[in-house]
Amino acid sequence: MKINKKKTVILTGGSSGIGKSISYFLSSKGYLVLNLDIKKNFHNKIKFIKCDLSKVEQIQSKSKLFENKNYKIISLINCAGITIPKNSLKYRYADWKKTLAINLTAPFFLSQLVANIMIKQKTKGSIINITSISAELAMPDNPAYNSSKAGLKHLTKSLAVDLSKYNIRVNNISPGYTKSLMNNKSWNDRRLRKKRSERNLMKRWANTNEYNEAVLFLIDSNKSSYMTGSDLIIDGGWIVKGL
Repeated sequence: MKINKKKTVILTGGSSGIGKSISYFLSSKGYLVLNLDIKKNFHNKIKFIKCDLSKVEQIQSKSKLFENKNYKIISLINCAGITIPKNSLKYRYADWKKTLAINLTAPFFLSQLVANIMIKQKTKGSIINITSISAELAMPDNPAYNSSKAGLKHLTKSLAVDLSKYNIRVNNISPGYTKSLMNNKSWNDRRLRKKRSERNLMKRWANTNEYNEAVLFLIDSNKSSYMTGSDLIIDGGWIVKGL
């Protein structure tokens, strides 16, 4: 399918995991994807912009590359994220700061930058934040990740309130346990893999491509025109399960 610059999507973390799957999927649907990541994605139809998302000044500098009159930016997807699990009583400040910088601060500043472009272009835009079931439930020995994702969930709601007057919608997609690079350690541990599979109603982990259609739905203003400030939870039934 021919790539359409009038359907430009900015995506963070598009070189691996869920972000990579989303970037390939949207490209196959004709969207021009601008991938902000620290490592390169070699897909020839996806425009790679190298960016260290832990540094606000670099985000601001790189944003000039997509302030292009040929690009009609219709969506921002904040997908990049890191996790540094450690015991709360021994958690290092450097790990806390890095986790919040990538998982929460970068989405805020990118949303601010992209929203201003959307307003200037008079675009009915869609911002999508990829949160986590850790925004709803505290996972053990991971205080920074839990806090960053909970913060991102509420940042979405704050931005939804503030940007609604500009016809910009802001929503969350909350994934469950997914077979991806971030979760390699748990996946490769057969005991943990089984335990986490049994914890949800579907009795398995998600594949990275199982969020693609939800992203497409939230981007399309014709399909999700009345949806903003919402959490779309795709977790195999993890959160709703009681005993």
